This record gives sequence, C-alpha cells and structure tokens, in this order.
Amino acid sequence: MMKNVKKAGPEFATGETFVWWDMDSCPLPNGYEPSRVGPRIDTELKNLGYNGPLTIIAVGNLEGVPLDFLKALSSGGVVIKQLQLGSNMTQCVVKALYSSESRSEPPLTMMVISAVHAELLEEIVFVVHKGGSSSYNLLLAYPYVTEHADPEPSSLLVDNFGGEWVWDRFGLLKDSGYETRRQDTGCELHYCGLCKFSSDSFDDFATHLTTRPHADNMDEYLDYLAAKFNSGAELYEAYKLREPYLKKLEAKRQDFLEWANRFQYDADDDPKTEKLEIA
Repeated sequence: MMKNVKKAGPEFATGETFVWWDMDSCPLPNGYEPSRVGPRIDTELKNLGYNGPLTIIAVGNLEGVPLDFLKALSSGGVVIKQLQLGSNMTQCVVKALYSSESRSEPPLTMMVISAVHAELLEEIVFVVHKGGSSSYNLLLAYPYVTEHADPEPSSLLVDNFGGEWVWDRFGLLKDSGYETRRQDTGCELHYCGLCKFSSDSFDDFATHLTTRPHADNMDEYLDYLAAKFNSGAELYEAYKLREPYLKKLEAKRQDFLEWANRFQYDADDDPKTEKLEIA
C-alpha cells in the first residue's frame, strides 16, 4: 500500500537518491528473497521518475544474521553497515548528511525505511531546513503497525514530500515481476562501526565479520545492548509501580485527614480540649 505518492519533480528526476533502511525495526517478511530488495526499491523509484544515481544503505545489528543473507542483499545492490557502539539509525543518517565527504548534497531525494521514524524525521527535517527545504525530497516506508496518524504530514514542514509506503508484501515489497537494479551504488562502502572497518568488497567485509577482533567487539556491543535493555526495563517497571504507589499514598493522606477531622470534631464538643488546626 502507498499513500500520497507523487511523480518525481524535474529537479529530483535526475538527482541522487539515498535510501536508508533500518534492518532492526523493518526486517524482511519471512521467506522474502533478500536479493530482491534492491531491485524492488529501484523499480518502484524508477516508476515514479527517479532515474538518477541510487544508493541503498542497510543499517543494523548484524549479529546472528547469516552471511548468505547479507551476500544476497549485497548482490541486489545494497550497502551494509553494522551499527557502532552507542549509535542508532538516526545518528547514522544525520552523520551522513553533515559529513563533508558525503555525496548527499541537494537536490537530493531521501527515502527512510524505519519503524521509529518520528525521532529520525525530526532530525532530518532540521537538517533539511538548514540546507534549504526546497532542495530536498523525502519518502517514507514503515511497517503497518507504526503508521502515523497524519495522512498528509504537512506538520513535517517538508516542502517536497514524495509519498509513503507500507513495508510489507503488499506495499513497497510487492511482487511486480522481473526487476533489475541499476549498477550505481555510489561511493558508499560496506562498514563495520564496531571495528571501523570498511570495504567495497562484500567478500572482504564478510571475512571481517568472522574475525576474532570483530567477535570481541560484538560481545562488548551485545553487553551494551543488554545493559541498555535492562535499564529501560527497570524504568518501565518503576513507571508501572509509580501509579499504584501514588494511589496508596493518596489513600493514606485521605485516611489521615479523615482521622484529623474526626479528632477536631471531638475537640469542638469538649471545651477542655485544644482545637487542632488543619491546614
């Protein structure tokens, strides 16, 4: 399913298009052939008139992802990046937009594929307006369950909004027959943020993912994620306990006021007893 999808304007038809795909929040549907992702996105964009250079970047935690899966992604023209310690999809995109070495200069079309697009879009919109919003074009794709409420997100303050897709077999990933991927993947390299390793060869990148130093850095990364999860879980549990605690506290306060009022009533009846003033 797609919404509000428009043909590329003349200023973006031959300009560069960058696709940032958050693999962690938008995994492929079960059984979907990973080599089809690049050509599928390419075809959808070409059908809308985006014929300039196309770079598709998949970002996420690669631990446990089979190398055959990553190889199939790469064969479809997808550049793969392992998140670095303490980083996330938002920071990766913003860093690329601010990088002096980046090709992401206006006029530029950017597609964001992410289930956590609210925070990411806020950062992107800030960069877009800083560089001149009329020179950027924004496309969105996300799982159906995270579809935002605004069907025409004018609140994003983006002059050029190209449209939205749902990230499933009936949306951006629908089967539309034989598809090909244009060969240009830009100057982006496969990159491991944990080890600061980069390569234009997937085979070299895959070999790196099997090395001992990478495994050690991955263990540290997983420990970091576990600690972050546990901290978040503790905060959530504390939040769940907060409301009943406050209710108990309020009940005790009401009990005390009721007792104090009774005591004051009794004191009013007894002239020998000093009155208790209740604030």
